[in-house]
Amino acid sequence: MAVQSQVAGTGTRIEVTSLVAGMVAGAVAAVVSVGGQLAMGLRYPEAPETAWSAFVAGIAGGLLYAVLVRLVRHPARALWAVSLGVATLDSLLIIALPLPAGHGPHLGIPIVGLVVPVRQMAALVGLGHLGTRHFPAALLPADTVLHYIPAAAVAMLVPWLAGTRRG
Repeated sequence: MAVQSQVAGTGTRIEVTSLVAGMVAGAVAAVVSVGGQLAMGLRYPEAPETAWSAFVAGIAGGLLYAVLVRLVRHPARALWAVSLGVATLDSLLIIALPLPAGHGPHLGIPIVGLVVPVRQMAALVGLGHLGTRHFPAALLPADTVLHYIPAAAVAMLVPWLAGTRRG
């Protein structure tokens, strides 16, 4: 019984620390992303959309890390691979495909940067439709940078803050 309590307590601890680490990484990513957006002189997407998308990506990264710690030998390396892979996939979808048709879901917070690539993937498998408009070509390099900032922040900060960096 004592072993079960210790194991359960440890499990809860890693989930909580990973979630908090993800929130911190998301907050850092939000500040750096908005700063990068301002430095590049971008007005689209709006700063709150950029900040919220980066923050929610951080939370998702923290939750993913809690799962990776249990599943793989080197969760920090796996988090790097997944984070950069998601940023790359998001960027490729925005570059290659038209934007989704219709209105997206109203989630209460502006996370368009996360929702648009998901809606594009959904349209590819028949759930929704792609429209005729593409993301403005002039903004694609900056948009790509804005995808990689949260990915790098999550991959660097979450394992360090969660305290379980087995590689």
